[in-house]
Amino acid sequence: MSNQIYKHGDFCWTELMTPDTKKAKEFYNSLFGWTFQDHDMGGMTYSMFKSGDKDLGGMMQTPKEKKDCPPHWMSYISVANVDETLKKAKSLGAKITMEATPVSDYGRFGIIEDPTGAHIAVWQSLKAC
Repeated sequence: MSNQIYKHGDFCWTELMTPDTKKAKEFYNSLFGWTFQDHDMGGMTYSMFKSGDKDLGGMMQTPKEKKDCPPHWMSYISVANVDETLKKAKSLGAKITMEATPVSDYGRFGIIEDPTGAHIAVWQSLKAC
């Protein structure tokens, strides 16, 4: 994630999950000129999309246990407290599809399905990423 400070409710990150990261890298590099920085996450590689020195988002290979999950982009929204946000979303009719989950010591995220069926992730930064 970038070092930019986001307010509660701001879109702050986007992420691609795909079964073919090589093909996706070739496509987005050719289309937008994006470059990639790969990070070994112990069992998976997380690739950061970059435009110059600016981090734009990330990409990962679809995990084997989620092989039926179609390729998709996920948007992340910055929140002050992921637990409170998930609780409030549920009270407003959302389904929690991923409970609050830590990402190293960078932050925590959760995923909701809104009452219309759309999925969105919420992100709570614990330090500058």
